[in-house]
Amino acid sequence: MLTPSLPRILPVIAIFLAMNLLTPVAPAARLAEASILDREFLLLYFTDGEVEFLDDASGPTAYGGHSHEPRLNWVTPHGEPLDVAAATSRKSWRLSSAEDERYGPDGLPPEDCHRKSKINGHAQLEWDAAADDWHNAYTHKHFIYLRLPHPLREGAAYTLTIAPETNTDRTEVELTFDSRHSRSEAIRVNLVGYLPQASLKAADLYHWMGDGGARDYSGFEGSRVYLFEPSTGESHPVGTVRLHQPSGADVSGHNFTQSPVWTADFGSFDRPGTYRLVIEGVGCSPDFEIREDVYRDPFRVSTLGFFYMRIGADGMHLTPVPRRPLWIPGMDPEDCRVLITDMHPWRPEWPGGGDRWDQPRFFAQFVLPGEPENPNAYGGHSDALDWDRHLGHISIIYDMLLPYLLTGGALDDDDIGILESGNGIPDIIDEARDEVDFFLRLRHEGGYSQGLSNPDTRTNILYQAGNTPLAAWANAVNAAILAEAFRVSGHDELMDEYIEHSLEAFHYADALEDPWLERRQNIGEGFISGRDLKATAAAFLYNLTGEERWETVFVENCVITTPETPVLRYISGNPGDSHNQLYAAVAYLTSPRAINHPVLRDRLRAAILNDARAQETRHAETRPSRRTTDDATGWFQTVQNVHRTIAAHAFARDAADRDAFLNALLLEADWGLGRNPLNIIQMTTATTPLERHRSVVNIYTSGRNDGTPGLHPGHTPYLNLGPWGTHRVMGNPLKLHEESHPYPDDYRAWPMAELYYSTRFVYAHSEFTPQQTMRGKAALYGYLYGLARMD
Repeated sequence: MLTPSLPRILPVIAIFLAMNLLTPVAPAARLAEASILDREFLLLYFTDGEVEFLDDASGPTAYGGHSHEPRLNWVTPHGEPLDVAAATSRKSWRLSSAEDERYGPDGLPPEDCHRKSKINGHAQLEWDAAADDWHNAYTHKHFIYLRLPHPLREGAAYTLTIAPETNTDRTEVELTFDSRHSRSEAIRVNLVGYLPQASLKAADLYHWMGDGGARDYSGFEGSRVYLFEPSTGESHPVGTVRLHQPSGADVSGHNFTQSPVWTADFGSFDRPGTYRLVIEGVGCSPDFEIREDVYRDPFRVSTLGFFYMRIGADGMHLTPVPRRPLWIPGMDPEDCRVLITDMHPWRPEWPGGGDRWDQPRFFAQFVLPGEPENPNAYGGHSDALDWDRHLGHISIIYDMLLPYLLTGGALDDDDIGILESGNGIPDIIDEARDEVDFFLRLRHEGGYSQGLSNPDTRTNILYQAGNTPLAAWANAVNAAILAEAFRVSGHDELMDEYIEHSLEAFHYADALEDPWLERRQNIGEGFISGRDLKATAAAFLYNLTGEERWETVFVENCVITTPETPVLRYISGNPGDSHNQLYAAVAYLTSPRAINHPVLRDRLRAAILNDARAQETRHAETRPSRRTTDDATGWFQTVQNVHRTIAAHAFARDAADRDAFLNALLLEADWGLGRNPLNIIQMTTATTPLERHRSVVNIYTSGRNDGTPGLHPGHTPYLNLGPWGTHRVMGNPLKLHEESHPYPDDYRAWPMAELYYSTRFVYAHSEFTPQQTMRGKAALYGYLYGLARMD
């Protein structure tokens, strides 16, 4: 079966828009869509070809990770590429109309033509020894903007004639300007939908036209905004267009839009149904829903994303099939072994050699005498598209369970489609439990390991890292927060089992001569210390046992000394000044036990609210994107970390505060679900209900050659452009940018959020890790879905 790599981009939505090929032409660039940007601009979208993939689960790479065979992809050109010089010439276009006398039957050329171009496909072909790289082949897409001599008339039909010199497969296009049906790429909405009760339902208006710069919508300020209901034909006035911010720096200094941003919000409308947003003189958005449980599918797809990061999930009956091999000792591969070492990240040999988890031969130097093995070392979630699993992943446990606990167990879905679905335990707990159990299996001589290396594929040997006090503290928290989830879900036997695991790990760490309370573990865009972990474990153990000694341990290790103390402080590159006691605070503030330190309780609540306002919520007013993610969470633009605001909404008592925090969460969620410059869901969605929406399609992830079209769902790519120290395209997105001959060619001129390249092969661009781009999204979508379930 063939799986096209062409993104689901610019789909034909407007039912009044039709394209007719009136004169046959030779194979040439394909006019994928002609659309109306607004009453003053037309937008033509062309493709020169596409990259296709064979996905029949055959050969040595079937069901694998990042393994690739050149035979599995190829370029299919449409013919001669678009002649961009002709396509940007005024004389190549003429717009006529029998219903608009300003154009008449003879028509008029556009006033100006603008263009932007980039790749729409990337094939990795045979190895090029001279270049020390794969032979990379690309296909391109082009966007041509035509500024019209007169504004289009509402309801009028037009014919656009195209000169054959452009090398396009169509010579005439018919279209009608009807704002209720003319889909405009300038309107940005949450493609999935909106909560009825939200006082802010955000929509934006802007567009970057390549060498034409930003579309100036200042003339549309005050234009009326409607919600159009396709099922009834009703239009509901909901607001007007307003200027929000000029173009400028956004999250981590990126300029996401290269354009001023205007808003077209509609918060007052709360009637459930299916609608599209209409802006007078511009056009309409895709259809979306207003529905109480509108975050159900985003939550479920995000959860599937974690499942498809698992290693050892033997699910050949599932669609799609989880990645293989399973890396279970003695089983798959049959000669798989895990050797135990004493190497860990705090050994002096660790620094300076790149990512040591990717270097099994490095670990091989530190195998313990007698080559002890761990036959039970399996499971867990992989680091990116590799096979290593390490302590940096513990945050995914906490963030999968955070919304479950804050919503009182409302996330009880047991039919998402993971291996354990239908077992009577909420799937989100099962997914977190897999990671908890993985680390509990990495025991050696009573201690707790930092993780497993990538396998040495020559020998199928993986290496277990050495024991550390931080790993022991982490296991105490992992088991305690899972036990708390089982307490809430009513699974008492499982709760008791994990309480015992937590107590064992806690006592082991606490008895060490040096328990490493001031050392810190990177957990993906953040650090957590031994003291933070000790406090967190103690807070949950107090909830679980009711023993006041655990409350005392929590109080003694709590670093939140004033209402202004950050509950979560992350300073990149300076872990010594970083801490994370958010999860500990959540545990204490949700305790079913008597609170013997009410002053501390009130301080924690105030600190969470203050920290949320300072680090997240306030950004909605100052960023063009209105995103609210923490500004300190790193370079990768798709990270969505609003943990403080999630907790702040849960613990705020004032109705205005709760409304402000909810709006901040929704603004961040909207961005990743379509309210962005590509009008795209920033997460893979194949095989899920979300695949009907425009989404990222090709990224550096699993799900290739597994018999199911597309890649594994629920994965959020970095969309990074910075080089990772290699001359090969796969490690240098800037080289991908240069080799693919985009236009404009200076990537700094582009909106950062438009620089998604549809490629399966550039890890530095579209790889990801569960602890970086996935965990915050899981917490956010889970909490928003849980709110609906609580109501």
